[in-house]
Amino acid sequence: MGYKGAWNKRNRLIEDLDTFYRLYKKIHRLHKKVREAIKRYAPNDLMAGRYSLKDIERYYEEKKAFLESKKGLLEIINEKEKERLQREVQELEREVWGLGVVVNRIRKYEEVYQQFRELVDGKAWVHPKLWKRIREMNETGERKVVKTYSRSTTIIPEFVGHTIAVHNGKTFVPVYITQDMVGHKLGEFAPTRTFRGHPDKTAKVVKKK
Repeated sequence: MGYKGAWNKRNRLIEDLDTFYRLYKKIHRLHKKVREAIKRYAPNDLMAGRYSLKDIERYYEEKKAFLESKKGLLEIINEKEKERLQREVQELEREVWGLGVVVNRIRKYEEVYQQFRELVDGKAWVHPKLWKRIREMNETGERKVVKTYSRSTTIIPEFVGHTIAVHNGKTFVPVYITQDMVGHKLGEFAPTRTFRGHPDKTAKVVKKK
């Protein structure tokens, strides 16, 4: 994307902040549930290279088919082996149930994430929490320094007149937003490196000699 295309993208803002903020919070909540489900129900099985939803669904269906075959054996097996096989079936049922929980949570996360992507695709990124906070301050007339870690946030006209403390990797750098900054990123005004000047040329010459 060239400079012109990037600038046009920065000028396109998300229209519905409430929907944007709601989906953002929902995605984080669902992602947390997915991680909890994987950790609780299937940590070893899903860590073996199965990261996509299709792989997990395929594995889930294989486990279900394997469980059905084990249940079928219960009807034809002798009494001596039946007790051992019943314990295996119970363990498999718990595993299949846990995988079902994981699959359902990932499906829900994928659905909400797709809605979120459709909303933000091709639009300028503005962190929803920061945007919501600035909008509330504009409504109340409040003027406070707002801290943020979102260096990639695009400065929009609503930010003008506010002071935003942008994290540079070590500290929060206060940045007063003016009209000329609109369209740029917050990270551009909070450098991550301290320039201490170029070394003296004479010192270089002496070192070489």
